[in-house]
Amino acid sequence: MRSGRAAMLPKSSVKNDSMTSIVMLMVSLFACSYIAGRLWQDAEIRSQLIAIDPRISRQARDPISVDESLRLIQCKEQQKKLADTELELAAAKSQGYKPINKTLFQDHKLVVIGIFTSFSGQSRRASSRKSWIPNGPALKELESNKGIIIRYVIGRSSNRGDILDRQIDQENKETDDFLILENYVESDDNLTLKSKTFFSKVVNTWNADFYVKMDDNVGLSIDMVGSMLSSHLDKPRVYVGCMKSGTVVNDPNAQWYEPDWWKFGDEKSEYHRHAAGQVYGLSRSLAQYISINSAYLKEYKNEDVAVGAWMLSLDTVHIDDRHLCCAPNTVRIMLSGGVCWLQ
Repeated sequence: MRSGRAAMLPKSSVKNDSMTSIVMLMVSLFACSYIAGRLWQDAEIRSQLIAIDPRISRQARDPISVDESLRLIQCKEQQKKLADTELELAAAKSQGYKPINKTLFQDHKLVVIGIFTSFSGQSRRASSRKSWIPNGPALKELESNKGIIIRYVIGRSSNRGDILDRQIDQENKETDDFLILENYVESDDNLTLKSKTFFSKVVNTWNADFYVKMDDNVGLSIDMVGSMLSSHLDKPRVYVGCMKSGTVVNDPNAQWYEPDWWKFGDEKSEYHRHAAGQVYGLSRSLAQYISINSAYLKEYKNEDVAVGAWMLSLDTVHIDDRHLCCAPNTVRIMLSGGVCWLQ
């Protein structure tokens, strides 16, 4: 009977049914092969995991406990925090933050003293080396024995590699007492940027308790400044100097004109408390703050005002040390007791 019905069907219909059967058979075979392969792969991976940690075999038989569920959730949360932290670090790097290179750190020091100088300051540097700055081996002994590092701080010429840069390189080759800020273009009109660059550089180069900035027309009693800073080691976030205030200068023709004078109030406003720029010091945590937030700190025209403004945003201990109010050298000799003097 079946053969009779088949004989009555058109040949094209029989051919289509055969093709459909073949396709279905091939799909079934492929599905079976895929499922078998996955089952074999999972079994192999599981046997390897059990060989590493037998507890996995027991966990397969037992339902996941509440503690284990919480642990898995906590693990996922930690992974998310890690991912968020990596994104924040990438954003910070894009804004100029550079992570500390621990390989640059040397032994712990008491203080790094940076003497801001310029291309025209050769005579002042020579005078300082004769009067109060040790030379050669004596400078290295000061670093190793008392933990006091002294460097002249200067940037590069706007015409990089010109005669000004070569003269500084030659002088440094002879004296070995320079800290050259390779990424800063030397300029008397941008000392605030120089200060930011200096503190960012030294805090990531030397592991010291304090970092001091001073001008190259100032002399310093090394022993006295060391004793003075040591007396503040027990205080957090120390900002020490000859503290002052004064009227904000809004006259464009005046020497200490501040273009952003209006940010301090009306035309008769007073500056906030800040250390005179001739010489002042910051503890390590404050220098680190400048380094990390360098890209965001406001660069006021007057460098000492800018540094004082940065310190206002922190819980800073302001130390008004009148010994750092540098008087002419003749006055210092008569009065004695001063840590610094004008040369």
